[in-house]
Amino acid sequence: MNQLPLRPNVAMLVFNHEHKLWLGERMKERGIWQFPQGGIEPELSLEGNVLKELEEELGAPPSCFEIVRRLRSVHDYEFDRPPAYALGRWRGQSQTFYLVRFTGKDNDIDINKHDLEFMGWRWCSVAEVKELAEPKRLPGYLGPLKEFEDFLKEISSS
Repeated sequence: MNQLPLRPNVAMLVFNHEHKLWLGERMKERGIWQFPQGGIEPELSLEGNVLKELEEELGAPPSCFEIVRRLRSVHDYEFDRPPAYALGRWRGQSQTFYLVRFTGKDNDIDINKHDLEFMGWRWCSVAEVKELAEPKRLPGYLGPLKEFEDFLKEISSS
């Protein structure tokens, strides 16, 4: 049994003014779509890590993002093949999900600005996320997607 810990990770459901969710196509992995995410740096708060990862992966300044809430859903998973950074350190990841409102304009997003994580991106409905999301990630996305749908019902009735 692998005794290595899971890497703490934040994953973000970023939505725009049309209540569509941001999904990125992983660099050099055509057809592999996912939410922005990243490992936690212990010197930052969880919210600080959320904003850092969004700035790095979407290339937009932190002022374009408003953290709405930390979601209840978490997703723990084992790596099929650990990436080089995880070898001997982590056996997988433990994702904490956040709901984040994108307050900028689409041209504020520049996925080529920092480390190239994505080769493309799009705004998607929940149904489109379920169709496009990488199959191994989808089970971990279902809880957060349900929480997003509940949030939309909550704000439409207020």
